[in-house]
Amino acid sequence: MATLRGFSSVLFLGLLVAQTAFQTDPFQPLEDYAPPPTPERTRLGVPSSAYWQQRADYAMQVTLDPATHRLRGEARLTYTNNSPLALCYLWLAVEPNYFSLKGYGHLSRNFLWEDFRRDAKRQGSSFAELYARQLQNYLRTDFRLEGVELVEGTSARPLPYRIEETLMEVALPRCLSTGEKVTLHLRWSFTLNDGLVEGRAGYMQTEQGTIYQVAQYYPRPVAFTDARGWEKMPYYGPSEFAVEFGDYEVEIRLPRGYIVAATGELQNPEKVLSPEQLQRYRSVSADSYTFIVGPNDKREPPGKDTVSWVFRASQVRDFAWAAAPHYIWEARLTRIPGRETPVRVQAFYTQEVAPLWRHLAIATTEHTLQSYSRFTFPFPYPTMNVTYGPVFGMEYPMIVFCGRQEVKKDRYTESARHSFISLVIHEVGHNFFPMVVNSDERRWMWLDEGLNTYLENLTKATFEPMIREREAPLERQRVRDYLASGKSQPILAHPHTIREMGANAYLKVAIGLETLREYILDPVRMDTAFRRYAQAWAFKRPEPWDFFRAISGSLTQELGWFWKGWFLDNKPIDIAIDTVISRAVSVSPEVARVLLAESREAGEAYIAYLRSQAQPRSFFVDNRSELEDSYVQRNRSAYAEYLKRYAEEASEAEKAFRAYVAKSAEKEVYETRVTFRNTGGMVWPLWVKVVTADGVALLWRFPAESWAKSPDLLVKVFYTAAPVKEVVLDPWSLSLDSNPRNHVYTVSRAAP
Repeated sequence: MATLRGFSSVLFLGLLVAQTAFQTDPFQPLEDYAPPPTPERTRLGVPSSAYWQQRADYAMQVTLDPATHRLRGEARLTYTNNSPLALCYLWLAVEPNYFSLKGYGHLSRNFLWEDFRRDAKRQGSSFAELYARQLQNYLRTDFRLEGVELVEGTSARPLPYRIEETLMEVALPRCLSTGEKVTLHLRWSFTLNDGLVEGRAGYMQTEQGTIYQVAQYYPRPVAFTDARGWEKMPYYGPSEFAVEFGDYEVEIRLPRGYIVAATGELQNPEKVLSPEQLQRYRSVSADSYTFIVGPNDKREPPGKDTVSWVFRASQVRDFAWAAAPHYIWEARLTRIPGRETPVRVQAFYTQEVAPLWRHLAIATTEHTLQSYSRFTFPFPYPTMNVTYGPVFGMEYPMIVFCGRQEVKKDRYTESARHSFISLVIHEVGHNFFPMVVNSDERRWMWLDEGLNTYLENLTKATFEPMIREREAPLERQRVRDYLASGKSQPILAHPHTIREMGANAYLKVAIGLETLREYILDPVRMDTAFRRYAQAWAFKRPEPWDFFRAISGSLTQELGWFWKGWFLDNKPIDIAIDTVISRAVSVSPEVARVLLAESREAGEAYIAYLRSQAQPRSFFVDNRSELEDSYVQRNRSAYAEYLKRYAEEASEAEKAFRAYVAKSAEKEVYETRVTFRNTGGMVWPLWVKVVTADGVALLWRFPAESWAKSPDLLVKVFYTAAPVKEVVLDPWSLSLDSNPRNHVYTVSRAAP
């Protein structure tokens, strides 16, 4: 109990110490300012042998009435207490209560930051109209909890409960000891919201029928952890979920004629599919795309009789589903690195977006599962479903919601295609973070959104040429602008307080980790560390300090300065070339040879970087001719030009450098002293390009620890065989420095 009571105060003091220490010593090692781990966690950033977590298993039945959009459900919830503490009550989330005029999420809104960006109908609408649409959702939701009972054998008796906001406390008749289980029978109903207006789920009405994407619809236990006990933070909207793993068997009742996609595997295809559909369902392979329900299939309108779709899922933290009478249902099997059996990948979409979705949704999903599996662990689930509907983008185990694409007259723009690829990768990628690496999204948005965006970017880079090359500079600039604005916040800020979520919890984390991988460390070391973190916390719940420790624990390089400056603070990177003094110095040939050894290494480093950029990569689309369109062809041509440009630069640089090396060492070498000034406050590694008068480019890379003795000023000395004409800091704009105007210093003449 002391662990749970004391952790919050320890964490607060740890953060306070970290903020204070940063002002005086940015290079304080991680373990000198990190809060000590609980007994369930280790200083290696991995779970200890004492680690535990709770379990919640469900047998559930839900019925949806499309005429009223009313959902009714009942469930048997079996809750297992694996904690060392006796629990006398349970806390469950009842998130439909978010849609309430009395809710904290609504009443705590600050309209300084409200732009109704989730409302797909906002074009041409006034503020009052947009606000009224949201209030309509709140007025019609009408969540009703119709029963909470304790199940004992074949009997059940009511239990007392109270609802506060989006949480419900259920009092148990006796305390639940370690290892004991309790089974509750729950009954509830509410009206689904208009998903085009607000929310992570809901319905969308079209001419062909209503599309439903249903999530957060049933009472579910909130997380109970060693770090904080019950996670009782209400659902405010921006912050997501903290839930437990379990097994689910769910029966979804809908009128005959609807097609249903859900978490888990379909258990009764022979009862819900026609003979022809069933034959197609069973013939899905890895060799081609199969339309279980095709675009030209004859469809009967939904009938009055109901059909039950039954799904089963093991070891998942949630259960969501989607349904529509006019879904096209496309499927394919895909092989995953490290996994023995293939994964069934399925796409559910409508005719209006078919020109964009056809094959591309499945192909993007396949590549995502394969790429993420290489960076983390083999995808553990048997199926993955991508569904179209009212929700722009949201993720749940084995199913994601991706909607609102614009396809006009069977045509889509390149930006729409790029956005769709990014969306599918991001949402499917969430099945690794946080659906398997089960971080507490209520507290730490970045620990799933930021890590997932990081892997999303790595995955896009190998899906199709030029997607990432065009996008990365824009994202780096957005991070620079965010930090330089003076309004940025630490990444560890609570999700409810973050003003610019995209810049903070997504991009700053992702771009920071990309920079750690490419600019500070190297891909091999970073990928190894990240994979170890992911594997250690699969199906467990990491905290931020676990992530910092796990990455640091795989390296010999101390990264305390990086976690402090990038995650706990909000200072920008702004390093300037302050002064350059260059002069000729007379030395013996032997001394000259030694002094020039560094410049020879620097020349090789410059050429190696250019060669690395000119090295062609293979892409997923290379082996999928069905994905080839005018945009892919254009990107291939642009990529060829990209490679050619770097190859030519590398060839020219190497030619000049070989002539430079061939020069015999004279008695005179050139000494260039460069003073760098840290005006932003964040210490950072330096990539310095030195250009000699005869056009030779040399690249020095210095670690952040160069600032250890003086975080404000740094002097570096360079020896070259020819006079220096220019010094360039961060020559390829990779460092995230917010002020590139002070990165170039032209030497007018060598000092006597």
